Amino acid sequence: MKLISSCHAPKTLNANNMETLIECQSEGDIKDHPLLASFESEDSICQLVEVKKRKKVLSWPFLMRRLSPSSDFSGALEPELKVSLFDQPLSIICGENDTLPRPIQDILTILCLKGPSTEGVFRKAANEKARKELKEGLNSGGAVDLEGLPVHLLAVVLKDFLRSIPLKLLSCDLFEEWMGALEKQKEEDRIEALKQVADKLPRPNLLLLKHVVSVLYLISRNSEVSKMDASNLAICVGPNMLTRDSDQDLSFEAQKDLNNKIKTLVEFLIDNCLEIFGENIPAKSSITSDDSLEHTDSSETKF
Repeated sequence: MKLISSCHAPKTLNANNMETLIECQSEGDIKDHPLLASFESEDSICQLVEVKKRKKVLSWPFLMRRLSPSSDFSGALEPELKVSLFDQPLSIICGENDTLPRPIQDILTILCLKGPSTEGVFRKAANEKARKELKEGLNSGGAVDLEGLPVHLLAVVLKDFLRSIPLKLLSCDLFEEWMGALEKQKEEDRIEALKQVADKLPRPNLLLLKHVVSVLYLISRNSEVSKMDASNLAICVGPNMLTRDSDQDLSFEAQKDLNNKIKTLVEFLIDNCLEIFGENIPAKSSITSDDSLEHTDSSETKF
């Protein structure tokens, strides 16, 4: 499917349509549904992920976007956004109505659809020239055919974006509180404490955190294919999400200890994202007792 770059804003599914999409349990259901009639290939419909570790299932309607000429993975910045994408506070580049920048929406959507079936996603390196060119293109606000790019490249650039956020996504000001929450003896107490710390994040940070952790969760649930469980993902992504103000002055051993603490935190957030974020995951998540993962399609949905 050839995608034509466009800056048109995506439409928003109404509640009834969203619920119908969530209820799609098989590829046949999705193909037959009139909302998804435009899909012609299996790859553009969804990625099948068998969940073996849990019976709880999370669907990602907030990552759905319909692949059409008027709403594609162009990667173009929203027209009103005049600043660069990287190295900016999230409050500057996020929309007034709690919307993430369009390129980040699109990258997360592609990683949601293709990440679970991509071996070594977030671990394998990308071509350095392609990485630099993509970042420059996104910073300039130009149209980029993100859907046609390697998944590993998009994963690397997302890590770069997270690393570039001033004070980091999880806010270095909350470092001690994150660590204190992890020290709770009972798992339910840790979950409750982490919820309270997360609520202290700036709204744009919490919004992006929910999306990022949800995508990492989906990838980890298909670790037999992706070769990336929650621990692997936390090692690769965690250092880009949190640090300490004075980490540049740390010794090697101290830095190693810091990385281990951050890895433990991010791994716990991934493994327990349903319990920690629950109904607060954007655009409502559907949890069932079925052993099979509900399909994520690419219908038009705002973040």
